[in-house]
Amino acid sequence: MTRSLLTAALATLLAACGQSASLPDADGRAVDALVDAQFDAFLANDPEAMTVLGIDSDDARLSAGRLTDASLLRRAELRDTLAANLVALDDIDDDAFAPQQQRTLEMARWFYRSQADLLAFDWAPAWLPLGTNLYAVDQLSSIPMSLPGFFQSAQPVTGAAEARNYVARLYAVATKLDQVRDNLDLQARHGVVPPRIALEGAALQVRDLMRAGVDESPFLRAFARKLDGAEGIDGELRVELLGEARVAIEEATLPAYGRLLARIETAIAGQDRNDGIWALPDGEGYYAAALRWNTGVGLDAQQLHALGHAEVSRIRAEMAAIERDRLPARATDGDSPDAAGDGVARAAPLTDDSADDELAPPVDAETLRSEVQARLDAIGSELPGYFAALPTQPLEVTLASENASAPAAVYYIPPGGDVRPGTLVLDAAQIRALPEGGLPTLVYHNGLPGHHLQVGLAQGHTALPRLRRSLAPTAFTEGWAMYAERLAVQMGVYDDDPRGDLGRLRAELVHAARLVVDTGLHSERWTLEQAQDYLRDVAGMDEAQARSEAQHQLVRPGRACAHTVGLHTLLALRGHARQSLGRRFDLRGFHGVLLENGALPLGVVWTAVDAWIESERAADTGGAG
Repeated sequence: MTRSLLTAALATLLAACGQSASLPDADGRAVDALVDAQFDAFLANDPEAMTVLGIDSDDARLSAGRLTDASLLRRAELRDTLAANLVALDDIDDDAFAPQQQRTLEMARWFYRSQADLLAFDWAPAWLPLGTNLYAVDQLSSIPMSLPGFFQSAQPVTGAAEARNYVARLYAVATKLDQVRDNLDLQARHGVVPPRIALEGAALQVRDLMRAGVDESPFLRAFARKLDGAEGIDGELRVELLGEARVAIEEATLPAYGRLLARIETAIAGQDRNDGIWALPDGEGYYAAALRWNTGVGLDAQQLHALGHAEVSRIRAEMAAIERDRLPARATDGDSPDAAGDGVARAAPLTDDSADDELAPPVDAETLRSEVQARLDAIGSELPGYFAALPTQPLEVTLASENASAPAAVYYIPPGGDVRPGTLVLDAAQIRALPEGGLPTLVYHNGLPGHHLQVGLAQGHTALPRLRRSLAPTAFTEGWAMYAERLAVQMGVYDDDPRGDLGRLRAELVHAARLVVDTGLHSERWTLEQAQDYLRDVAGMDEAQARSEAQHQLVRPGRACAHTVGLHTLLALRGHARQSLGRRFDLRGFHGVLLENGALPLGVVWTAVDAWIESERAADTGGAG
């Protein structure tokens, strides 16, 4: 694309977005401005995303009392916008710009094209981009299930204005849920009905929400808690605001959930199957699109299924070797020799009556926090030998209230991407239930050198367009965190901790088994029972875990493939770079090129690594071609 055409396209888009058409300098920043304008136009129509990202702008303030439009009309508008954005980007000559602008263009094209592919189906739901739920209703993260969490976690209430926005959004829930019903009806007309287990799980949660009533509603309880910490809200105003919220929940929120529940119950009556996406109209095509979005690579379902099986076999062999060579023999209590020797059957929880006293968990939560901090400090001191740059933000380790449904550990990014401490939140109850040796992997995956290192460095790239700072492809971010688990082995942290190394492999095995189950359910036409049996027999899950995991993968086609594909790709890239550069290969330089670009789709990461290899070769030959 010529400079004049790019200038014209940018001016047109900026004007359409209500912004000044003044142009940046002619040094490549025009590309960043164009992509920023495109993405900001998307966000202007997604009030919930602006809230989650902590964006403070005129658009954000104007829409702070609204929820994101999920209407069928909005679906058509999104299709047109995605197509127009691609046209604007596809005409640009990437070679005319610097490498970072090239990465920006590649990422933006991948994003718009992947989302357009998902939205192209007649029965696709109307909440793309960014949201990728297949069904209008499911038991996990569909809109009806996720709205309470949005109000509890994302919706800010720091003063009276935001409190009134909270109430306004309670009324907006009614419109949003009616739009969900429209999407449910649209999908049903095309023969797309959620699996029975998804409908039943959703109905159960909606019934519980309605049974709680107004005063025990998660919407009202969260509001009351947030008001307690808000500035400028005295007792009288607090009572007034709570009264307004009660009215909104009673007159708008709960009735809308009631209307949706009636529609779900009608769907349950006509659905007795729990099939994967292969059973839907052009389900194979949708699954291929979901895999491209979730993995960012060109592997098809059959190749991914084979990769999963190969990874499962490798991991189980490594686990068996640790059992055989590095752990003392223990009685198997009647287990078969195979079960005792494959490293899976012995994945017993870390309870207070563990077979070895040294395996027992910390006696109190504060001791647990101190142990985790000590692990972070120890590995942190080794990081300069593996990374040329490290995040400047500290990592805070905090304790959550013990919750049977909470994850054992979660890494939280500061709202709005502020350069503030990251937070590793631990749930002591969940950690006590981990298999032997499971704690170190959580620390290295979520903390250092995992999520905190990657996110912390990414936050420093403030010159990158908002798209690259806001969109974090799962295959890269989770692939990096799993790569960090593997890097900990290279750093020697498990040299004297075979049970920790076994725990790392168990976690890796679960992800590989999920990949097999995902592709099994949606491409190989596995039944739900087959998936449950596989998770139980191969990944060592108990019946309840296997059932829950299989049901998750049934309604989230493609998502479980991201972790293992990300790890596999990053390891393959390291091998490729090492082989290409030989003795010139520098691990710190390789890690630098992975992290200096922020989170990118894996295909773009591969391009960036190839460019780095060529630059290293050129430097070795004094710049000669």
